[in-house]
Amino acid sequence: MDLLFEANAALSLFCKNYMELKKGLPIRPSEMGVLNIITGRPGPHTPVMVAQLLGVSKPMITALLTSLAEKDYITKEPSKDDKRAYYIIPTEKALALVESAKQEMDGHFSQMIDGMGQDNFETLVRLAQMANKLLEADRGERK
Repeated sequence: MDLLFEANAALSLFCKNYMELKKGLPIRPSEMGVLNIITGRPGPHTPVMVAQLLGVSKPMITALLTSLAEKDYITKEPSKDDKRAYYIIPTEKALALVESAKQEMDGHFSQMIDGMGQDNFETLVRLAQMANKLLEADRGERK
């Protein structure tokens, strides 16, 4: 079998399986990405900062934040310095969801470590990070 075909098949299946793990979430994975950023990094968090970290446009982050606010996962706190700007604050509901999802994912990753071994798991993570950097650089050149 052709190595590139095999790589495509294996990585496609891995991505599908990984996304299947997130199907039980009450919000979309992109919305969960926002919550992971605003709960896992020191604030204050602005829409522009979160958009940059996720690599999405301003209209996309606006849509994500509007949806999260409607679902009571975030509140928007006006900036004291600039009345046009606001900060994104996670609610207790968001904090509970992020913690629950983290525990579930930690369990899945523990199973992977048990099945493939610590060294292989660490290698998988390092290679995924390296591949992501290469793909992001390639995507940046195409813009």
